[in-house]
Amino acid sequence: GGRTKEDIVRAMLKEVDSSGVPKEIPEFTGPGSLAQCEGTNKICLLAALPPIEDSSAAKRNQYRDILTAVSKKFRGAAFQIQWLEGTSQPDLEEVLDFTFGYPAVAAVSLDKGVYAVMHASFSEKSISLFLTGITTGRQTTNPLRREPTITKSTPWDGQDAPAIEEEFSLEDIMGDDDEVADDGSGEL
Repeated sequence: GGRTKEDIVRAMLKEVDSSGVPKEIPEFTGPGSLAQCEGTNKICLLAALPPIEDSSAAKRNQYRDILTAVSKKFRGAAFQIQWLEGTSQPDLEEVLDFTFGYPAVAAVSLDKGVYAVMHASFSEKSISLFLTGITTGRQTTNPLRREPTITKSTPWDGQDAPAIEEEFSLEDIMGDDDEVADDGSGEL
């Protein structure tokens, strides 16, 4: 192969791709995650996935697989891709205008103080088109109103949400039969 920086990077990426080991997309779990987004010309792609209580481990892993495929397409670009559980970072979600449900995707440049929200379906193709729009300047950006307050959150354990067991009595559901007047018709 060639001896230029680009040739060497291309050869290394090809080697990584052929190893079959996918790049792990980190979970955004606190202030340290935001620090990974800092740097000159660095763009952080944040994907807010549905809370595990509203989804399942299998569905969350499907979303993460989509992000892995996107990261593979944009390997070598200035993107830092991370995911977070929806509602785990309420201030961040407010600042990024995540007001339309999950999954939601935004690209943030802390260096430039701007962000853009993807308004399309959560698919490899849509996210790739969104990132292409970011890199070509066609995607509209908004100024960050302020730096969000980031809280520490518990990393996902890879499991479905625990089942919520509610205790109730049949009397609560069916009502109290003693209150029903028996008029002899045989009907309740």
